[in-house]
Amino acid sequence: MKDNIYNKLKNLYKLNKKYFYSNKSKIDLYKLKNCLKKELLYDNQKLLFKYLNNNLLINSESLPINNNRLLKLLFPIDAITLFFINGKIDKNFSNINNKYYKIDIDHTISNSSFFKKNIYHYLSEAFTKKNILININHVKNIKVKKPLYIVYFNDKNKKNEIAIFNYRNFIYIKNTFSTIIEHHINTDKSYINNIYNTFIIKNNSKLEHYTFITNHNNNNNNNFCSINNEFILYSNVFYKKYDVLMSNKYINQNNNFRFLGEKTKLVYNSLLFSKNSNIININNYLEHDKKNSCSVQLHKAITLNQSIINLIGLLKINKYAIKTNGKLNYSCLLLNKLSRINIQPGLDILNDNVKCTHSVFTGKIDHNQIFFLRTRGISFKKSYSILLISFILDSVNEINNSIIKNKILQKISCYLSVENFLNEF
Repeated sequence: MKDNIYNKLKNLYKLNKKYFYSNKSKIDLYKLKNCLKKELLYDNQKLLFKYLNNNLLINSESLPINNNRLLKLLFPIDAITLFFINGKIDKNFSNINNKYYKIDIDHTISNSSFFKKNIYHYLSEAFTKKNILININHVKNIKVKKPLYIVYFNDKNKKNEIAIFNYRNFIYIKNTFSTIIEHHINTDKSYINNIYNTFIIKNNSKLEHYTFITNHNNNNNNNFCSINNEFILYSNVFYKKYDVLMSNKYINQNNNFRFLGEKTKLVYNSLLFSKNSNIININNYLEHDKKNSCSVQLHKAITLNQSIINLIGLLKINKYAIKTNGKLNYSCLLLNKLSRINIQPGLDILNDNVKCTHSVFTGKIDHNQIFFLRTRGISFKKSYSILLISFILDSVNEINNSIIKNKILQKISCYLSVENFLNEF
């Protein structure tokens, strides 16, 4: 199976290298081969590569997009929008030239990663058509900066073929406040989205970063999504990250945070939903290197049917990171007996002058609470919906934009087949 997958990737490279691949891509391809030998047998990757083994892997190609259909699926917000469609940025549809952000396409960047790379990193670097560099700096005479709205959308479907779309993005933020919204719009096509982002957040910067994976219908999707994020945080940074991920066939997200400055704070909230036989793997690694920093993480997950969510989180505090405050919390709901949630939190603390906590809760809907609500004249279905919405409501309220908040809650309610009680709360 390993040889078959590698041969597919190698042939893909040979067919397309004369168009857009660099010499570095060839090196990354051989690194990918070595990585495949070591990591293919991991349980969290078996599903993806088994799926690839039974399908013809093809490269992304330019296809006409129904713009009206796409616009209906977007959040109705005033923002600078970048559209990544079928493996590349759409220059005609995107707001590349604007006064808020400097966006360079096909920018050569020498990046030495602090973190260990996996299969998806090498896959992205070997097969990305063009790197994207986004500079977010302080601009004089502009007090309010529009959000940066990054949209991923694919519309390709052929029988017995699975298209792969790779992206490599670098985002530099310096001495400013900005909002970034990443929106992955799932369709019922068969494809792999593989995104590799590096965020470098310089001194005195503030960033709100939202990642949404949403379904435009309630059908079972056959697509895969892999998101690999690297975050380098310097001094006096406030970074708020928020994720809402609704399951594809397979979601794999790796978040690597490294604090290289003092007096920096991270607030990270996530909501994960999985149903049918889908799988979500989330791996969060956070390392504090400097003193007087703070990180607060709250992750909530809901599974139903025969779905699986795997959560791994490691909080590491090095010996020079004195007076660090770290919190790691997981809260999960199992909505039936066949679904599973596996949680593995970890603390690696190398000095004594810190404050760190971690907690895990996994349970199900309490029927005593449903009975209590029913004695007050509330129907069973509405009681069930109230308890589910109340479980996630504190996390949903962390979304500052009211339009996005209402849209997300509508999608969650549809996904879980429950009523939307936002106004009543």
